Amino acid sequence: MASSFKQVDENMMHTTMRIDQTLDFVTKGLSANALIHFKNTSSQAFTRSIEPYYYRITKWTPGTDQYDMERLGTSGTEYIYTSDISRYTERTITMQFQLDYKRQFGMHNVGGMLMYMQRDFKRDVLPNRNQGFSGRFTYDYGQRYLAEFNFGYNGTERLARADRFEFFPAVSLGWVPSNEKFWEPVKNVIDYMKLRGSYGLVGSDGFGGNHFLYFDTVTIQGGSAYTTGPAVGQQWSFNSHAISGYAVDGATWERVKKLNLGIDLSLFRQLNITAEYYKDKRDRIMLQRASWPFILGYWDAVPWGQVGEAESHGFELSVSWDKRITKDLNLSLRGNFTYTQNKYVFLDEPAYESVWQIKTGKPLDGFRTEGYIADGLFTSQEEIDNSPEQLLGSTVRPGDVKYRDVNGDGLVDQNDQAVISPYGNLPRIQYGLGFNLQWKNWDLGVFFNGSAKRTIIAGNIQIFGNDDRNVLQYIADDAWRQDNPDPNAKYPRLGLTSADQANNLVSSTYWMHNGNFIRFKTLEIGYSFKFGRVYINGDNIAVWSPFKLWDPELAWNKYPLSRTFTLGVQLKF
Repeated sequence: MASSFKQVDENMMHTTMRIDQTLDFVTKGLSANALIHFKNTSSQAFTRSIEPYYYRITKWTPGTDQYDMERLGTSGTEYIYTSDISRYTERTITMQFQLDYKRQFGMHNVGGMLMYMQRDFKRDVLPNRNQGFSGRFTYDYGQRYLAEFNFGYNGTERLARADRFEFFPAVSLGWVPSNEKFWEPVKNVIDYMKLRGSYGLVGSDGFGGNHFLYFDTVTIQGGSAYTTGPAVGQQWSFNSHAISGYAVDGATWERVKKLNLGIDLSLFRQLNITAEYYKDKRDRIMLQRASWPFILGYWDAVPWGQVGEAESHGFELSVSWDKRITKDLNLSLRGNFTYTQNKYVFLDEPAYESVWQIKTGKPLDGFRTEGYIADGLFTSQEEIDNSPEQLLGSTVRPGDVKYRDVNGDGLVDQNDQAVISPYGNLPRIQYGLGFNLQWKNWDLGVFFNGSAKRTIIAGNIQIFGNDDRNVLQYIADDAWRQDNPDPNAKYPRLGLTSADQANNLVSSTYWMHNGNFIRFKTLEIGYSFKFGRVYINGDNIAVWSPFKLWDPELAWNKYPLSRTFTLGVQLKF
């Protein structure tokens, strides 16, 4: 039952001022603008709560439906408690000044942009500031040969003065062969073709560690305690000062080298295709060092360093087709497909005893699933006694999940975790497909979307705890029981407390499911008339997936997507 109520009052204010000015009196095509944006968000909250009385039924008379109850414990209050008011505020001030230039000289088209930006964000005592200078220069000759150069010279207060600013250039080239004279013979088949590519650097200061990386962070009287004084007699215990975060010498921006290759096609003036390949190489990734031994004496202030490297690549495809079949019938199709692949090139890792624990060379977090390999359920105490000891947080009993001793040391512990699926909760493949059909005054639109190469671990639902969670009937029916010791039961032994079930709640192949799905996203049918249109629209109509426990696109504790239908009228005068 609900025993508390929280009230939150929020306010948000946006203020923007922009000034635009043409500068043709300086040179044709030149203009400038200045923008100042102010955003302030504030909130306050308090909680009202009451400690309820609890009772239990001691006697029930079926004929009269009368109950005798007794009070449990001594808790309970008759008054409502109101907490102190908590307040929160944040402020952002953004300033931007920009020069633009665009002009044509015969077959030559040139353009340029220079911009200065400064952002001031304040949530705590000290504000966070960023500033940067960026530019873009473009050129094309007769809409055939295209070139663009971009740059950013960005600064962040998180780095030391000598390393605060860094230059990030990028260049892109394009060629439109369909605008060449030699293309005329195939113009009726391939009416448009564009080849393009780009390469550049992108920086980020959103890494972990202390906000000001070039300072040590000292905790006053927050370190480990030490004792002084004679062993017999009066002694004093003091909390020591300690370094809770070490400065990162020579820290710079995290960097991504980005390559993009693409082609744009139009066939028969009705079929449009866009295909892109991308590859990103990320380096200078800020990581907490994992290979440093504790003998170095850094307490819990594990040093940070820019030693990580990762890369990703992928392919994107979009297709659209628009065809007037008859005078009264028009059909359009659209589809998209995205595939991504990534891996850690280098991580600072400890010297693992087993190679399967190494993350270097494996997919990034979220794109792989780690856990234990399950071999069914224990059916007897004898089987438990004759199996490797499982040290996963609770005493193992018949009906609990049985895990494989991967390293063969006679124990099942964290050293036996491995990559149990090359796919994680984040999909490798995403796609969509839809069409629109128009016949006279009628129209029909349909769209499907889905994901593939995805894994869901369902054990984190924690259905076996003693908190505000109830065991559902279908779980109880398919759980292991002493009167039905099925080693392949869908659910393990039910327990009374979460601590009693710790062994069964770890990530493992027992809870691993195929997370692929196809969703019937939208359906719309409409009829147009002289003064408007009448339509009916459906959203989230159906989903098909081998995963049946909850909506495969969402987490288990998220409110499910609603299936909605809308009947509407659009009028025009």
